[in-house]
Amino acid sequence: MTTLFHPVAPGDTLTSIARQYDVKIRQLKALNGLQSSQLFLGQSLLIRVDEEDDSPVIAKSRSLVDTSSSQHVVKAGDTLYRIAINYKVTVDQIKKDNNLKSDALSVGTVLRIGSNQPITTPVSPQNFKNYKVVKGDTLSKIARENNTTIVALRSLNNLKSDALSIGQVLKVSISVGGNTFPPVTPLPPSPPPVVVRPPVVNPPVPTPPPTPTPNPPVNPSSNSALLSRREDTSYNLYLEIRLLSNEIRTFKLIRKLNGYSLSGQARAVPTHAAIAAAGLTPQIFNALQFCKKVEGHYDAINTYDVGIFSYGFIQFAAKFSLNPLLQSMKTNAPLQFQQIFERAGITVRNGQVSVASAPSIVNQVQLWEYIKSQSDLFVPFIQAGFVQELVVEQYRVANALYAVPSLGAMLNLNLANGARIQTPVSNVLRDLETQALAVAMGVNLGPNYMAMVLSEALSDLAQNRSITDTNFLASTSWRDICSHLIAFETVPRPDQSRRKSALTIERARKILEIGVPVVLV
Repeated sequence: MTTLFHPVAPGDTLTSIARQYDVKIRQLKALNGLQSSQLFLGQSLLIRVDEEDDSPVIAKSRSLVDTSSSQHVVKAGDTLYRIAINYKVTVDQIKKDNNLKSDALSVGTVLRIGSNQPITTPVSPQNFKNYKVVKGDTLSKIARENNTTIVALRSLNNLKSDALSIGQVLKVSISVGGNTFPPVTPLPPSPPPVVVRPPVVNPPVPTPPPTPTPNPPVNPSSNSALLSRREDTSYNLYLEIRLLSNEIRTFKLIRKLNGYSLSGQARAVPTHAAIAAAGLTPQIFNALQFCKKVEGHYDAINTYDVGIFSYGFIQFAAKFSLNPLLQSMKTNAPLQFQQIFERAGITVRNGQVSVASAPSIVNQVQLWEYIKSQSDLFVPFIQAGFVQELVVEQYRVANALYAVPSLGAMLNLNLANGARIQTPVSNVLRDLETQALAVAMGVNLGPNYMAMVLSEALSDLAQNRSITDTNFLASTSWRDICSHLIAFETVPRPDQSRRKSALTIERARKILEIGVPVVLV
């Protein structure tokens, strides 16, 4: 299942929204706690739809992919670049063979692969020129202005990172994309154009500089948020950033095998009123504060694991939960979103993110891969961690995506008298500590799998203690529940990797050691 947000637009009704996402109206009402069919503009509805990866088309495509054949069935996460690398052809060759007008791909599409020959990269002097790096240059900007790619620039110049130095001389391929297949024959040089200048009728009069068009009422410093960037000998990245408050801070991003990790610095707690306005109770907020303690901070970033680009105190993952977070920020804090994200060229509409520097990338997986490759685009995410209005949206979305589904997930309990009881998690786990545990497990396992793991552990506890009533089970101390869960998950099981037992045990131990600090009462 995939969970996303739908912002209510003019003309929307529950019927039209249900039809759009192929879900039931009663499911929409139950998921969003609606007592009637009335909607209002700007309202965000939680939608749950079937995951693309579970479709028969995806399953079939996985069985058809064969790197030695002349066809490739597009699967989730594929890009033309990755396919070209796998089959040792060029992106242009694949587009030509399949009459593709853009780089966008659809899952299930069958692509013809016309060649299995290696890509030829001409290296003769006439195929590249020298480019001297000036202030403000990035690999993305240089690639765009010279009609080449970041990958080609890195390869041609043996670059280990995207960091550049003013005055650095780069080789830039003259041919399109940096690679040609087959090699392009150089054209003879054209004669210089003849410039005909009009006769001077009147002596030139100095023209005063144009009056700048006033910008919306935003912090003027946000236009130049990134003040400097450097790397150390371990390729760790240091970004000096001006926050929206005009405070200047330096952030260290640790270099990993496939990206960067920023542990984060923003730790401020939103006000009681702001949290209440976002729909959270103090207990849910405190439970999420525990998740913040074990997952990250408001400005934490992770670009090295399976999430492509993860961000925030609960590590919202690209496409699944990060798209809804940005949509929620824009819907509920539009001015702050414009000051930070839109000034940096990132926006979102109907849950689809776009970037001004890559307007042709529509596929969301490819887009987040692009954002991951551009360290300049990390800046607005870091800035947002220090703006209370945008921090509150992290709690709003975390509540909708994790807390509500986790505490509402159904437990299937086997009691000591043989009774089989089905009841929501919140009916059995009622105190702060156990609810924080359930939410933290839901973040890592997903609410449904979390409920299955808890059902097994709590059933085992009921059998061991001869518990025949769910109310008696609910009165068990949170220490006993955490301790029993640790013991239960320590026993090896066939699905150990999927149930992430090590993380579950670590979360339960953390609660036993430090409890769950109460921030709001």
